[in-house]
Amino acid sequence: MSEYEWDRTTMAVVASALSGDSDGAVELLRPLPQRDVCHIAVRLAAMAADALIVAAQDSGGDREEALSQWQQCILQHEAEYDGE
Repeated sequence: MSEYEWDRTTMAVVASALSGDSDGAVELLRPLPQRDVCHIAVRLAAMAADALIVAAQDSGGDREEALSQWQQCILQHEAEYDGE
Protein backbone atom coordinates (compact mmCIF):
# COMPACT_ATOMS: atom_id res chain seq x y z
CA MET A 1 0.00 0.00 0.00
CA SER A 2 1.36 3.44 -0.91
CA GLU A 3 1.49 6.45 1.39
CA TYR A 4 -1.38 7.96 -0.57
CA GLU A 5 -3.50 4.85 0.05
CA TRP A 6 -2.59 4.88 3.77
CA ASP A 7 -3.69 8.51 3.98
CA ARG A 8 -6.86 7.84 2.01
CA THR A 9 -7.78 4.88 4.21
CA THR A 10 -6.91 6.87 7.34
CA MET A 11 -9.29 9.63 6.30
CA ALA A 12 -12.01 7.10 5.51
CA VAL A 13 -11.56 5.53 8.96
CA VAL A 14 -11.80 8.98 10.58
CA ALA A 15 -14.94 9.79 8.58
CA SER A 16 -16.53 6.49 9.63
CA ALA A 17 -15.62 7.01 13.27
CA LEU A 18 -16.90 10.59 13.29
CA SER A 19 -20.21 9.44 11.84
CA GLY A 20 -20.51 6.84 14.60
CA ASP A 21 -19.93 3.92 12.24
CA SER A 22 -17.22 2.00 14.07
CA ASP A 23 -18.22 -1.21 12.28
CA GLY A 24 -17.63 0.54 8.96
CA ALA A 25 -14.21 1.69 10.15
CA VAL A 26 -13.36 -1.88 11.14
CA GLU A 27 -14.47 -3.16 7.75
CA LEU A 28 -12.13 -0.69 6.05
CA LEU A 29 -9.22 -2.12 8.02
CA ARG A 30 -10.19 -5.81 8.04
CA PRO A 31 -8.80 -6.79 4.60
CA LEU A 32 -5.49 -4.98 5.11
CA PRO A 33 -2.25 -6.65 6.16
CA GLN A 34 -1.11 -5.93 9.71
CA ARG A 35 1.72 -3.69 8.46
CA ASP A 36 -0.75 -1.39 6.71
CA VAL A 37 -3.08 -1.29 9.72
CA CYS A 38 -0.08 -0.32 11.88
CA HIS A 39 0.82 2.52 9.51
CA ILE A 40 -2.76 3.76 9.60
CA ALA A 41 -2.82 3.56 13.42
CA VAL A 42 0.35 5.67 13.57
CA ARG A 43 -1.18 8.22 11.19
CA LEU A 44 -4.32 8.38 13.35
CA ALA A 45 -2.20 8.89 16.47
CA ALA A 46 -0.26 11.69 14.77
CA MET A 47 -3.51 13.37 13.72
CA ALA A 48 -4.85 13.13 17.27
CA ALA A 49 -1.63 14.52 18.74
CA ASP A 50 -1.66 17.41 16.28
CA ALA A 51 -5.30 18.17 17.17
CA LEU A 52 -4.45 18.18 20.89
CA ILE A 53 -1.55 20.57 20.36
CA VAL A 54 -3.66 22.91 18.21
CA ALA A 55 -6.44 22.88 20.82
CA ALA A 56 -3.95 23.70 23.57
CA GLN A 57 -2.44 26.52 21.52
CA ASP A 58 -5.89 27.89 20.68
CA SER A 59 -6.65 28.12 24.40
CA GLY A 60 -3.35 29.88 25.12
CA GLY A 61 -1.36 26.79 26.06
CA ASP A 62 1.56 25.10 24.38
CA ARG A 63 2.82 21.68 23.35
CA GLU A 64 3.93 20.77 26.86
CA GLU A 65 0.48 21.63 28.23
CA ALA A 66 -1.17 19.45 25.58
CA LEU A 67 1.12 16.55 26.45
CA SER A 68 0.43 17.03 30.14
CA GLN A 69 -3.32 17.00 29.54
CA TRP A 70 -2.98 13.86 27.45
CA GLN A 71 -0.93 12.16 30.18
CA GLN A 72 -3.62 13.07 32.70
CA CYS A 73 -6.30 11.55 30.46
CA ILE A 74 -4.26 8.35 30.17
CA LEU A 75 -3.73 8.15 33.92
CA GLN A 76 -7.43 8.79 34.57
CA HIS A 77 -8.43 6.11 32.07
CA GLU A 78 -6.00 3.63 33.62
CA ALA A 79 -7.26 4.43 37.13
CA GLU A 80 -10.85 3.86 36.03
CA TYR A 81 -9.92 0.60 34.29
CA ASP A 82 -7.95 -0.65 37.30
CA GLY A 83 -11.00 -0.06 39.46
CA GLU A 84 -13.21 -2.41 37.41
